[in-house]
Amino acid sequence: MSASAPPEGARPMVEVDRLAKRFGAVHALRGVSLTVGAGEVVCLIGPSGSGKSTLLRCINHLEEPTEGEVRVDGRPVGFVEGSGRRRPMRGRELAAMRAEIGMVFQHFYLWPHLTALENVIAGPTAVLGLSVRDAAGEGHRLLAKVGLGEKADAYPEHLSGGQRQRVAIARALAMRPKVMLFDEPTSALDPELVGEVLATMEQVAGEGMTMIVATHEMGFAKKVADRVIFMDEGRDVESGPPERLFGGADSERLRRFLDKILV
Repeated sequence: MSASAPPEGARPMVEVDRLAKRFGAVHALRGVSLTVGAGEVVCLIGPSGSGKSTLLRCINHLEEPTEGEVRVDGRPVGFVEGSGRRRPMRGRELAAMRAEIGMVFQHFYLWPHLTALENVIAGPTAVLGLSVRDAAGEGHRLLAKVGLGEKADAYPEHLSGGQRQRVAIARALAMRPKVMLFDEPTSALDPELVGEVLATMEQVAGEGMTMIVATHEMGFAKKVADRVIFMDEGRDVESGPPERLFGGADSERLRRFLDKILV
C-alpha cells in the first residue's frame, strides 16, 4: 500500500508528487508521493538510509529534488510561478518560504554564543521583521511553553541535550510555521532525555500543528501519529493508521522491520 492521502475532508498542507533525489549513482528517493492534511501528524519510519531524512530536506528545499515537486499550502517549494512562467526562488524568497516550514534536526545547531532566548528570536527579527521587544515577548512565551522559561538567559553549553532540543523546537515555532518537520529529533540524546523532547512534540501536535516526523520512536508514532509511512530504499512502501501498521502490516518487509525493533 503506497503512502497516499490524509483523512477525507482535510485541507492539503504538504503535497509531494513523484519525488526523486539522486546523489550521483545513489537513488535516495524513488518517486515518493504523499499528501499531508492541515493538522495531521505523519510519522516516517524505516531503516537508516531509507530516505526519510532526504524526503524532509527536499520538503524544506535544503535539497533540490532531481525530479518531482513539493507544494506547501498550495505553493511550489523552491520556485515562483506567475504569468505562465516558473523560476527558482532567490535568496530572500527562499528564506521567507522556509520560515513557513519549521525544521528540527538530529543535532541542535544552536548558536553557541547566543542565549536560549537570543537563539529563539534571531529568526523572527531577521526574517519576519519583528522588533526585538516583540520577538523577545514571544520568545519568552515559547520557552515557557517547552518548559524552559527559567533558562532564557542560559547559553547552550549550560543546557542538557534535551533542553537544547527543546530550545530548537521553540526556535522553529517562533517562525510561525505552517508545518513542522522533525528529523530524528531524539537520536542524539541520552535515553533519559528522550521523554522530555517527545512530550514537547506531543504538546505541539495536540495544538493542531501539521507535523511530519522521521523517527525510530515507535511508541511516539503509535500514540501521536494520525498516519505512519514505512519507507525502504527510497520508496514509500506502506502507509496507514498506526494501529493497522503495527497490528498487521501488509508488506513482508515492514513485518521484518518491526520484528527487529519491537522487542
